[in-house]
Amino acid sequence: MILRGSRFSMALPLMGAMRARAMRPWINTSRNPLYQARYLNTKKELLIDDENQANDIIEIKSESNANESDTSAETTGVIDKDREEILLFYNHIYPVSVSNSRIKQYLRWWHSPLQARLSNEQLKQIVEKISSPLPEGAKAKEFIPLKRDCGAFVKFTIPRSLSSEQFVGAIQENVLNWVDEEHAVWYKKIKNLVSNNYPSVYPVKGTPWIEDLRRFPSTTLKVMFEGNPLTEEELYLLFRRYGLIVDIIPEDKFATVVYRRVRSAVSAKNCITGITLNKGKTVLHIQYVKIKRVNYITDFISAHQRITIPIIIALLAGTAVLIFDPIREWFIEEKITKKYSLENQKFGRIRKLLLFPFDTIKEWYWKSYDYFDDYVHSKEEIQTEGEAAKVIDSNLIWVDRYEKAKQLKLWIFENVGTFIIVKGPKGSGKNDFVLENCLQKDEKLKSKILYIDCDKIVKSRSTNSLMKNTASQIGYFPLFTWTNSVSQFVDLGVQSITGQKSGLSESKETQFKNIFALATQAIRSITQSEYKRYETIILKKNHKLVNKEEAVELLKYDGFLQQHPETKPIVVIDKFGHNIQDEHDFVHPVIAEWASGLIQINIAHVIFITSDVGSMLILNEALPNQVFKLIVLSDASFATSKKYLQNQLKVDDASSFAACVEPLGGRMLDLQAFIRRVKSGEEPQVALQELVNQAAEQITTFFINKEGKEWDPCQVWVIMKLLTEQGSIDFQLLLKNPLFSSSYDTLGILTTLEKHDLISLTYNKGVLDKIKTGRPLYQSAFKNLIEDKRVFRIYEQNYIKKLISMENAKIKKLEEEIQSIYKANLKNRVAYLSDKVDSSNKKIMDYEKQVKSLNEADQSEGKFLGLKLT
Repeated sequence: MILRGSRFSMALPLMGAMRARAMRPWINTSRNPLYQARYLNTKKELLIDDENQANDIIEIKSESNANESDTSAETTGVIDKDREEILLFYNHIYPVSVSNSRIKQYLRWWHSPLQARLSNEQLKQIVEKISSPLPEGAKAKEFIPLKRDCGAFVKFTIPRSLSSEQFVGAIQENVLNWVDEEHAVWYKKIKNLVSNNYPSVYPVKGTPWIEDLRRFPSTTLKVMFEGNPLTEEELYLLFRRYGLIVDIIPEDKFATVVYRRVRSAVSAKNCITGITLNKGKTVLHIQYVKIKRVNYITDFISAHQRITIPIIIALLAGTAVLIFDPIREWFIEEKITKKYSLENQKFGRIRKLLLFPFDTIKEWYWKSYDYFDDYVHSKEEIQTEGEAAKVIDSNLIWVDRYEKAKQLKLWIFENVGTFIIVKGPKGSGKNDFVLENCLQKDEKLKSKILYIDCDKIVKSRSTNSLMKNTASQIGYFPLFTWTNSVSQFVDLGVQSITGQKSGLSESKETQFKNIFALATQAIRSITQSEYKRYETIILKKNHKLVNKEEAVELLKYDGFLQQHPETKPIVVIDKFGHNIQDEHDFVHPVIAEWASGLIQINIAHVIFITSDVGSMLILNEALPNQVFKLIVLSDASFATSKKYLQNQLKVDDASSFAACVEPLGGRMLDLQAFIRRVKSGEEPQVALQELVNQAAEQITTFFINKEGKEWDPCQVWVIMKLLTEQGSIDFQLLLKNPLFSSSYDTLGILTTLEKHDLISLTYNKGVLDKIKTGRPLYQSAFKNLIEDKRVFRIYEQNYIKKLISMENAKIKKLEEEIQSIYKANLKNRVAYLSDKVDSSNKKIMDYEKQVKSLNEADQSEGKFLGLKLT
């Protein structure tokens, strides 16, 4: 097909040759005489003289340059060109790392430093290198880099002896020769073929627009027509020389040209834009079309949120578990074994020098709180097994508890359901008994101990502090508490979008359980590593034996743990009991359940230290079929307490303190308080009386004056009177009192009072038998309150009035029953109820007489407790 009347009709026979040249630009086809002749004839038709290229842009530039000193192309965006000058565009003269426009489009901050490595002068030298040798008389007059498009405009001065066609042909020939020289090296040739990394040069036919707008190169060009539009064939002929065209989409006012490569589109845009065709009837304006990328993954996520969001969250959670859980497990193992602790490393003198300040401060700290410190302890020497322990310089406290410590170790090495409970009142030294005197003194047991202080966990004020304190006790690290708040917002957002919760937000109980679940894995890992070491030793030993019949039998994992109890870690749970705060009421049951799981799978020994009698209920629920091994630590004996006071006060004769020891008993907290007062300068009797007064004030404030407790204050008053009179109370005798009749939860009330250390309960064959004072000092406090006439009169009157109100309530109930059955003529029943009413009336009269006698006490003297009555 021939386009008649068009200036492109002569070039159509050459389209096949130009297509081959564009598809293989590294082939030097311009050296073919036939091709060169046809190519130059076509150029004569396509190149337009400067006189014909003058358009509105040039006129506007000349007008806008009035009174301006800077008229360069970087400022105006338009390159001026005289008649004897020609403008060429060099494509792809930048390095690959810089010329990748896509990287520059999205990573400009990373891309800019790479561009700075090549200055304009260096780029100019590259252009001169690939264009040499220039024809005689020609020279580069102006160099304008176009870094965004990875090229440059170069304006040359042409000598009069050469035409523009000859000059362009010579420059293109030089560039092709330079490419051939580069391809002589095989690895450069392969690199250029793969990355299309070679320069090319084209004459600029239009009026280029030097702009730095954020219009980044793409393979698609938008060709806008000013005047008559061009046909698809004409567009193909015009644009094909710069590279392989994928598609041409013509429209009325514009057309779209799609190239296969970005560098082809860059060359076409910079060389053709502003060109005037059809004798000035058509002007082309070319722009890059923004690349619209389709992300199928993003589209799928946005279209299927109910499916994808839970999957993404699950993947993120799984990734976090895979990364952080092994790290946390390692830290828990280190917390138990202390394998990499500085205290266990042998550095000789350097270690002693580095740790001397720390060891000194630690020793001072523990000496001030240790009940078995150097003032009480003396060095002990224990004879061989099977013989009785011989204690030198008699440490009486250790003598009292030596057998119990020996029993605790024996239970551990027996390795049969090692669920041990060490119980005793506050201040009885349970912690030191377990850790210092039992575990730390045994080389086999002290290497794997996990100590958990329940108080630090339960007393946390918020969820984040609860998680932090728990992680600190277990050795769980790292812990990201901020994820709790983030997950709640994410969960709320997912629920609003999908209509269902993502499950990312977990309750504090679930998080708490997860920490202890990972602790179980860490403990199991410790036992497994011990078994692997045992297995390696046995296999090596059997391998060396000549007689295989002498080989040692390799135990299985469970059998190994059963026969080697020292390989299992020891979990010590201190201050276990009822929760103080209702918001953390799950802590103790979860810990009990976790400890019971360790016992059931036989991977650890568990020792509970508690002073709370109610803790037994929680442990019974966790292990209902387990028989607990119980060690009860009581207060120190009279002789031990006397020896302790003598050593602490540094006196030779403790007879002067003998009268003070008996009221204090063997409760270590009270003994220490007494010692502090005496050391401060108080007389022993004065110090003792102050402690008794403080205890009495605690009793009246907490047990008697406060209402709304689980017990009645009058019940506490009755117990105090009976304990003062008898020293201990028979439970059956207590039940005869109206306030402790069968209609009350007497056992629950007594258990609550025992938990608060007011009383202690003694059982015989599992049945409650005796009730005693819980804290020895309280016995003196009870007596102090009873002997105070004013206090006695107040609380005794309250007690009698309580009995009167109970009898009145009983009479009212009996009268209602009498009234209801009187009409039925049940004379025997009415007589029985009447006798009951009379009996209650007599009791009320007796109670009122007692109240009256209390009010009249000491009135005859006109004084009460030394105070004049008015």
